[in-house]
Amino acid sequence: AVCALPKSLEGTGGPFSDACWDPAGLTKSNSEETILQWRAAELKHGRVAMLACGGWFHTAAGLHPIGDAAARTRVSDDPIIALQQLPAAGLMQVFFTLMCLEYMFTFVTPAPKDKPWDTLGMSEIVADEEKPSYKRLQLQEINNGRLAMIGIIGLIAGEVMTGEYFASVKNLCILAAAAPGGGGAGYFTPCSIEGFPPRAPFDFLTTSPLGGPPLAAIFGSVVPPFNLGA
Repeated sequence: AVCALPKSLEGTGGPFSDACWDPAGLTKSNSEETILQWRAAELKHGRVAMLACGGWFHTAAGLHPIGDAAARTRVSDDPIIALQQLPAAGLMQVFFTLMCLEYMFTFVTPAPKDKPWDTLGMSEIVADEEKPSYKRLQLQEINNGRLAMIGIIGLIAGEVMTGEYFASVKNLCILAAAAPGGGGAGYFTPCSIEGFPPRAPFDFLTTSPLGGPPLAAIFGSVVPPFNLGA
């Protein structure tokens, strides 16, 4: 679509550098300030969605040691059920941390008005923001964010409607190799999906998948003994 974008958004309208994805024609009837704020909101939602998809996949693959430790038991591989198994205090801590970040980036260290999405001040350290390679990275971020927003909605809707949470993600080689009891001797040893060995019960307190010190050695008596195996 042909549309007028603010200069800082030129080349990043998506899905291609010379395109502008605006099926509703919003860029034609709104001010530059409004368009910039909408782009900031779109990027924020896209970044959250990308993190959500990553969290969903590693939880569905059975890799959730932090959730296991917080719940003091092995939580479900189903992300929605695992969320309900976490203590309310843990969810409140997550919510409080997010609110602190929102307050900081809104009132304490606000982003520049001409780049309201630049919460980390990257524009101060980038030598040339018009460089094609940098524009390409920005375009990749917006495209991946849009895809992730659609993806996480699809994952949640599919799980709610059918009960399927993409458990087959466990068969992906890199995840299978990283999972406790899978993939061979190396942490990222290539594995065969067809011959993928079944995952054995795993105790994160007494064993470390990385070969480092187990949780019991790190936290000592702070963490009471409990088994996170199946």
